[in-house]
Amino acid sequence: MSRIKLSEFAAKSLLVDDYAGASLRIDSLESDVDKLADDESYIVKVDQGIKKRGKQGLIVLNVSKENISEAVRSLADKGFSRFVAEPMFPHEESEERYVSFERTRGGISVHYSERGGVNVEDNPESVKAYAPEDVPLPKAFVERVLRVMDEQHLSFIEINPLVVRGDNYWLLDAAVLADSAGEYVTKWTEDDVVDPHVPSDSEAAVAEMNQNSPAAFSFRVLNPDGALWLILSGGGASITIADEAMNRGKADLIGNYGEYSGGPTTEESYLYTKHVIEQLLLSKSPKKAIVIAGGVANFTDVKKTFKGVIQALDEYSDALKTQGVKVYVRRGGPNEAEGLAMMKNFLEGSGLFGSVHGSDILLTEVITEALEYADA
Repeated sequence: MSRIKLSEFAAKSLLVDDYAGASLRIDSLESDVDKLADDESYIVKVDQGIKKRGKQGLIVLNVSKENISEAVRSLADKGFSRFVAEPMFPHEESEERYVSFERTRGGISVHYSERGGVNVEDNPESVKAYAPEDVPLPKAFVERVLRVMDEQHLSFIEINPLVVRGDNYWLLDAAVLADSAGEYVTKWTEDDVVDPHVPSDSEAAVAEMNQNSPAAFSFRVLNPDGALWLILSGGGASITIADEAMNRGKADLIGNYGEYSGGPTTEESYLYTKHVIEQLLLSKSPKKAIVIAGGVANFTDVKKTFKGVIQALDEYSDALKTQGVKVYVRRGGPNEAEGLAMMKNFLEGSGLFGSVHGSDILLTEVITEALEYADA
């Protein structure tokens, strides 16, 4: 069971009565805004679990109803796809509070500060720990939060800013982490889960490949300026490779994670490798290595997939050599000997050779060699 982040719209809908009636979740530029009030001013925000949105220019203030689409479009141009529009709430900065509720082994832990808002991190000494019954906030508010945490399987709630006037309260921003196991017995659904990661062009292209093929493809950029770029086959082998780098304290060098499996065609192998290389070439790392590795395949043809991989490497060979990239290979499976011989011949001839191994060596050996080169 893992913690997953819910959208701000979902979080506030759980915590505030009639929030969804006054606000609008926007998943595209075509979202209907007719239900919103004509005489309100709105705040339009990226709603993908991004922290410090105000400091990153991901919030538009005082937006009239007729200008909401324009505001959304300006944020969408930055690569985002989920937004929320809610009525502006006039208040003084001095009214802003910070509070968080976290489920721990010992029960619910509460942290509260009277100096909330965007600069709360500048005043860490103001954040104090409380038992839920002792935090200086309206009793009804605290009880509502605790009830929702239990009913909706929430593990963490952070509200910043929170404005309190007497017994009334307003959540101006809210972040929620939920237990993934609760999805089927709660009001929130998978559609309410957000990912703060904005896919690169290469990631988006691989995701589209995965949607349109019986084979499986995944590609996630972990560090855009990474030194190690992985073209891996099979889930278990992929995890082993990545874990080995982490075990050596070099996780920060890994540029990406992902895999291709399920018997991809030569063309698909070419396209997948091409997208990984395009992302690699954007990295500012002074030294880079490509690791092409996997376990011993049952039916994925090593020769056929390597033909596509080589095609992509050849297409970008000049750029790769200019950046000093070396390629390290370990693979096994049908037509292993022919595929490895073809790969070794190409890498030696193109000046990209790092090493080429078959299933006779440990899988982790190839990542060791790549690390010795990239981290030298």
